[in-house]
Amino acid sequence: MSSRLADASSLYLRQHAQDPVDWFPWGAQAFDEARRRDVPVFVSIGYAACHWCHVMAEESFRDAGIAAQLAADFVAVKVDREEHPDVDGVYMAATQALTGHGGWPMSVFLLPDGRVFHAGTYFPARRRGSVPSFSEVLDSVRQTWTTRRAEVERSAGEIAQALGRQRMQQAALATVIPSDAAGEDRSGNQVRELADQALAALAEDEDRDYGGYGGSPKFPPSPLLGMLLDQAARGDEQAAGQAARTLTAMGRSALCDQVDGGFSRYATDRAWALPHFEKMLVDNAQLLGHYARLAVLPASVLASAGLPPGVRDLRTDAERTAQATAQWMRRRLLTDDGLLASSLDADVHLADGSTAEGATYVVTDDQLRATAQAVGLTQEQGQRLVELNAGIPVEQVEASAATGATPRTVHFAAPLTTDDRALWEPVAEDLRRQRQDAPQPSRDEKVVTAWNAMAVRALAEAGACLEDEALVSFAVSLGQRLWELHVVQEPGRAGVLQVRRISYAGTAEPHPGTLGDWSQLASACFALASVSDHQEAAVWRDRGHRVLSGALAEFLRRAPDGTPVLLEALDEDGLLRTAQQAPLLAAPLDDAEPSPVAALAFALQSAEALGVTVTDAEAEQVLEVSEVLRHLPLVAPKAPVVVGASLQVALRRARGSAALRLSPAGAASPGAGGGLSRAAVRRLGALYGVPVEPETDTGAGQSAGETAGQGAGDVVVGLCLNAPEARVCLPPVGDEPELVASLQVASAQDQLGQPPSRANMMAM
Repeated sequence: MSSRLADASSLYLRQHAQDPVDWFPWGAQAFDEARRRDVPVFVSIGYAACHWCHVMAEESFRDAGIAAQLAADFVAVKVDREEHPDVDGVYMAATQALTGHGGWPMSVFLLPDGRVFHAGTYFPARRRGSVPSFSEVLDSVRQTWTTRRAEVERSAGEIAQALGRQRMQQAALATVIPSDAAGEDRSGNQVRELADQALAALAEDEDRDYGGYGGSPKFPPSPLLGMLLDQAARGDEQAAGQAARTLTAMGRSALCDQVDGGFSRYATDRAWALPHFEKMLVDNAQLLGHYARLAVLPASVLASAGLPPGVRDLRTDAERTAQATAQWMRRRLLTDDGLLASSLDADVHLADGSTAEGATYVVTDDQLRATAQAVGLTQEQGQRLVELNAGIPVEQVEASAATGATPRTVHFAAPLTTDDRALWEPVAEDLRRQRQDAPQPSRDEKVVTAWNAMAVRALAEAGACLEDEALVSFAVSLGQRLWELHVVQEPGRAGVLQVRRISYAGTAEPHPGTLGDWSQLASACFALASVSDHQEAAVWRDRGHRVLSGALAEFLRRAPDGTPVLLEALDEDGLLRTAQQAPLLAAPLDDAEPSPVAALAFALQSAEALGVTVTDAEAEQVLEVSEVLRHLPLVAPKAPVVVGASLQVALRRARGSAALRLSPAGAASPGAGGGLSRAAVRRLGALYGVPVEPETDTGAGQSAGETAGQGAGDVVVGLCLNAPEARVCLPPVGDEPELVASLQVASAQDQLGQPPSRANMMAM
């Protein structure tokens, strides 16, 4: 029994506290013990919602014989990858390099100084063909360590050096100017050309039958979808088609819980019909915002994008999915402390003591028929719902052998008609009620700063798009609580902040935030500034400024030639630097969430748009957005899926880092129109990725637009380009079509190229 894990905050570690394995948590103590005993370190990395982590735990880590092997020949370490993404990143790179693939549970064998010499993922309890059992792996590693030590140490050194080179090369992509570069193109032409090349590459990889990219397993391309929607809003038919096909296919599929809302981590098949059932906040936070933006895309763009008829239904379905995802987050992830938990497990513990993956989310045909009858539908209508469901049995049974009692996923292969939707909704509501009485998946109560910040931004944007004040209020309450709990005033240093990565039960853990945590939190503050009233907006803008300044102080270094160097995490004990023979430099490639480099770039561009100047404390100079996006010309045309978030930032920057400035309707030039509501302005800003500047006081307690008898809807709007090379505001307008026309302009150069009568040069 591992008493060291019994009091751990991490649910994943506590899940292993009763193992016979003598686990250590990650830290110097375990490696000191390995040096003292002169044995290798076995590190098992996973997370609480991971199905195959549970399988390996049941088969191996609860086996007394394997526990004895580990105790005799190794120091065993358990790592929650969500607490320690830096540890996970270093050893995942090693695992992929050594085996050609990665995943969780991750099983790595280290020297007592942290360097890798052997790695794998899930090892079965018994040999499967050429795949050895975990016990055989332990025997082999022990024998190699004992009889071929010099070879092991030489191999570990070579692996560490290779990992270090790989890390340095990836990091350099983002910040080092290629030697053959022709110079920065501030006109936006280069960025638009890269976007066109990326869209062409995506078109070749798109699954036109089922949406998304590539084959199986298939993951939501969440960081990429933001860029596609930005382009779609401006009339790019190719981007609109790709975004709409992917989002609509996922939204009606089993990847999306058709009963309770929320998305699973990924699908095991092309058609999204059989998910891997854990539900993660990081996925749902991003998808919520994407569906809300799809719901308000211009119908003319969707109609011209080669999509099937029924554009209005497509947008209605998108709004429904966005609202269902937000409500699922509130129902299932909101903790007693007012923040969002990280995940729901893939597995359910049944009454007989067994576990079943996805049992919460499947239904039988018999259950569908009975539920339909219970809510007053006819037998024919119940059968219609059975026929509409193209879900896959989760049991190991051929579809042809399935019976009415075979559990299967809920998956609609085609959009539901209005009549079919009317049949499904009361049945879904009753199925949701039935679930409440069934065994539930466990919830990982871990609160992660970056993921909650992403949810704050998505809720703020969704509330703006859908003109739903309840969603905005939810975003503000989450943001306020996140600030109170995860932002810590550094003792003895006035105004200096620290961001904690995680909290449990209302207490922040000492784990320092990563670059991604700091950057996403800054972006969340800027998003709240865009949807808040003037006084609150100024507070959130100031908070975003302080967090972003702190991020640069923590993670930005300058090479002797002035090139920025970004750290991903701080590596306080130095183990990871040894493991890869290089510092923990930030990589620019997206995964399930935007890369830390893209997250920082997004925050920097948002700050610029809102008129916030953030300086590098070390060099006392501004860090330009373009300085951390050098990787785009090399990567975007070849692998756009992994740089979608960076490309989105670059495109917004190429448009001049635009923002919307509100003024009293009386300040408009003649013919500007009668005024717009703030709700309409915020909707358009969220759709086009253009923030709304905080309004300034014009009198005692009054904001612009609320003076001289003006009501809440009497505002006119000026589009301001706040990039240093632009610094121009167009004349205010009070007419939505004219504002839309300005927002749809492709670049800052095009805006500046308008006739002089259109430009109102203003002191910025």
